[in-house]
Amino acid sequence: MQPYFLPYLGYYQLVAAADLFISYDTAQFIKNGWIERNRYLLDGEPKWFGIPLEKSSHRLPIQEKRISQSFQCQDVIGKLKHAYRAAPYREKVLEWLVPMLEKPASTIADFNIRLLRETCALIGIDTPIIEASSLPPGVGVGGQARVLELMAATGATHYLNPAAGAFLYDAREFADAGIRLELLHADLTPYPQLTKNFVPGLSLLDALMFNLPEAVGEWARSGRITHA
Repeated sequence: MQPYFLPYLGYYQLVAAADLFISYDTAQFIKNGWIERNRYLLDGEPKWFGIPLEKSSHRLPIQEKRISQSFQCQDVIGKLKHAYRAAPYREKVLEWLVPMLEKPASTIADFNIRLLRETCALIGIDTPIIEASSLPPGVGVGGQARVLELMAATGATHYLNPAAGAFLYDAREFADAGIRLELLHADLTPYPQLTKNFVPGLSLLDALMFNLPEAVGEWARSGRITHA
């Protein structure tokens, strides 16, 4: 998967279910996607927050998209502090988060991968995480062909993908390459958010604001896997 910014619980269920997680930092950057932003909860409504990037071609790979020098950690912290002012674990989450946001990173890929590793450690996920850029570059193909190259480079026998993206891949071509294609169905069980109606799919920070890391870690191990 591409290195997303503080992604939602389903992303962590994918990481937890895998024996090895490859952060696809060599994929093309997608503007206004999940790479530089995510959603938090403000007065019962989902709102965007994120990291400003330097102006550059949208055709660049994620690993080359640089964080803007205008980025200020307190811009993010201020929004979260206000939005989660009544959340029971706000202070603990912010105390853990601030040092990570303050630590310098030149690219959004490096920043997001570091956040992913730290968040996994917090909630008890020990799946090894590597960058696609650390593997052989292949022949420069994208899409399914590049995924199969990455599987070959790591000696994989199974490939796990979010069920929502099943249409991107052909299970027969994976089988021909000796790879079994499997799909993860995210389990977004509701939890108290101090709002009338539960809002799923927010940044994992939302779950951490209202629940202990141990509980969030248990949810991260609850995705359902099927064969494609």
